Amino acid sequence: MIKMLILGLAFVFVSCERQNTTELEIKEESLTSFILRNYKGSRLKWKLTAEEAKISDTTVIHQFELEFFDENSQPSSKLKADSGYVVHKTNDLKAIGNIIIKSSDSVTLWTNELNWSEERQKIFTDREVKYSKDKQIYRGRGLEADPSLKHIVIKEKFSGKGEFE
Repeated sequence: MIKMLILGLAFVFVSCERQNTTELEIKEESLTSFILRNYKGSRLKWKLTAEEAKISDTTVIHQFELEFFDENSQPSSKLKADSGYVVHKTNDLKAIGNIIIKSSDSVTLWTNELNWSEERQKIFTDREVKYSKDKQIYRGRGLEADPSLKHIVIKEKFSGKGEFE
């Protein structure tokens, strides 16, 4: 009887110990034809479509498109890139390789590395950039812009011709 009581108490003690521990095991999962949507309330803010994705706490994406939507849920621009990743905790994104962004009003931007900050609602880079607007080509290094490419700031080495607002 005493042995049964000691075994029972040991079991309760071990069970109580287990309740206070947390085990986290992150497994990587690979998907093809991956789609990720981001909403604010019921409004679609952006949609990411990738040919391949490897999901863990950060999703690594290959051959992807990121489409941004305006306040009226209309497409404002579309980004295409070779690869990148999304950080789930912040919804920030980094695009890498052969990046092209085309806005709904015909502004096109090219670079090799670009970041999206969900908190700031801005795209930015410290790399070389080139963009076209109204049949003019502009170049520089470093950029910050809204996702619709209506407000673009080139940080350094700006060159190009045209009218500016």
